[in-house]
Amino acid sequence: MRRREGFTIIELLIVMIVIGVLAAIGVLRYIDVRNHAVASGIVSELNVIRLAAYNYWADNESFPPDAPAGVNPPSLDPYLRSGFSFTRLHHTFDWEQSAGGGGAMQAGVIVTTNSPALMSVLARRASGGLPYFVLGNTLTFVIVGPDGNM
Repeated sequence: MRRREGFTIIELLIVMIVIGVLAAIGVLRYIDVRNHAVASGIVSELNVIRLAAYNYWADNESFPPDAPAGVNPPSLDPYLRSGFSFTRLHHTFDWEQSAGGGGAMQAGVIVTTNSPALMSVLARRASGGLPYFVLGNTLTFVIVGPDGNM
């Protein structure tokens, strides 16, 4: 009896299924790694904004005034690196400042994203840094004044 060369349809199907499962796992892992990288970048950008706000405070003894979402506060621009933008591909920043009770100044940076997975990763990444709270697809970081008051 002569043996046929080649693969049977069952063998080909099994190989295709295994490759499909491995590809699906790889794509999901890629998305997770990308979200972690974007969240790390957001936390880094938040630190840049925080330091710029403290430098502004040191010069003016107040935080910069409000700016619309996605727009750099004009008074904060000299303290940010050249080309820094509050509008990014995966998220936007919104600078909020108001006078609190007792003359205290309150400031915050709101991060908005349309990706719930990115928001979840960002909340976990930021848990060791600035005080924050999550509401829907926004995450608000509170910037504590240099005197320790919020």
